[in-house]
Amino acid sequence: MGKISNYSEIGKLNTVIIHEPGPEMENMTPETAAEVLYDDILTLDLALEEHRQLTGVLHKVADHVLEFASLLTDVLTDEKVKLDLLQEVCALHGHNELVDDLMVLPAAQLSRQFFEGTLLKKDTLEKFLSPSRHAIPPLPNAFFTRDAVMCVYDKAVIGSMAHRVRLTEALLLKAIFNNHHLLSGQGFHFDGTKRQKEEVTIEGGDLLVFRDDLLVIGFSERTSARAIDRIARKLSHGMDKLDIVVVDLPKIRATIHLDMIFTLLDQETVMNFPPLITGPSKCKAFHMSCSQGQIKKITEYSGLPKALRHFGLEMNFVNCGGSNEFYQEREQWTSGANFFTFAPGQIIGYKHNHATLEALNQAGFDIIDAQDIINENVKLQSDQKVAVAMDGSELSRGGGGCRCMTMPVHREAVSW
Repeated sequence: MGKISNYSEIGKLNTVIIHEPGPEMENMTPETAAEVLYDDILTLDLALEEHRQLTGVLHKVADHVLEFASLLTDVLTDEKVKLDLLQEVCALHGHNELVDDLMVLPAAQLSRQFFEGTLLKKDTLEKFLSPSRHAIPPLPNAFFTRDAVMCVYDKAVIGSMAHRVRLTEALLLKAIFNNHHLLSGQGFHFDGTKRQKEEVTIEGGDLLVFRDDLLVIGFSERTSARAIDRIARKLSHGMDKLDIVVVDLPKIRATIHLDMIFTLLDQETVMNFPPLITGPSKCKAFHMSCSQGQIKKITEYSGLPKALRHFGLEMNFVNCGGSNEFYQEREQWTSGANFFTFAPGQIIGYKHNHATLEALNQAGFDIIDAQDIINENVKLQSDQKVAVAMDGSELSRGGGGCRCMTMPVHREAVSW
């Protein structure tokens, strides 16, 4: 269970990290929502009810479902790890004076407080006049476990987050992967918390592991070209050949990450948002040919489909929103392309994206309600193509889907 092994987006899921939303989700107002990258405030009770469907399905299809907060509690029982992490987090937010007070908290309480935030004591004029409620801000984005850490092949990549408000998540996950007995010992391909320059940013929603020799990465508002260069060199070190296809995304809110417009469903099928992947205004793609830590050649393609054909991948592109452009726009906004694949041809996504589910059904996927999986009314067959549909109207307002909320640690190998 402790071994990191993630050589494809679609291999049968064995171990995954999730995080159940907590009070941090409601620790904002309409005025402060934008500070934590939200367009609106969410209702925790509704989000929890939906998220528990995801967790319930994962418990049926995976061997190990690990909770971010529980893993953090475990590592905080080590006093040295606790002190080191507190010093890093407090220094990040400019409140070193809080270290001693927070060190006395029991591990479980401190873990909760990392997620829920630490209030700012208004005991000086500067603090009294500060518009911030928190010295250490809450982490309402932490249930999107994909973004701040990525397991690629045999090691983790710790995210270099584009926004300061999410840097704490990366520090917490780094402490877990460094110290937890279920995950530690394999080191990192790249530690984004040690970045020296702001333009080196990479988040997990932009990194898709196609095969053991092929990655697809989004050049987005959250992942920079400089970071992709660095990842290409790091990951290809010791490899005779590593191919990376980079998709040049619009730098806008709707396409913060590649997985908001493109996800891999099986060896032959992908979910895509047609205007940016297959349509006349599709995003350009670049093939980076890498070897032994060096970028040997970069080739430009008119789009991702053509770049994939270069590797003999003739994919079936299922449309988010179906064939209707109106529904494509609406359902992409509500995370209609953001599916999580837990075995080849077996995926989970939001049921409110009706046109997308209909397109999947036409492509040969049986549509099954998440509750039927949880209640064991339906038994999945290993060769069955299935799209599990879960409630997600509230969760999607947070800006992500099922792939965003799941961070695979271990998958079985896949034949191509």
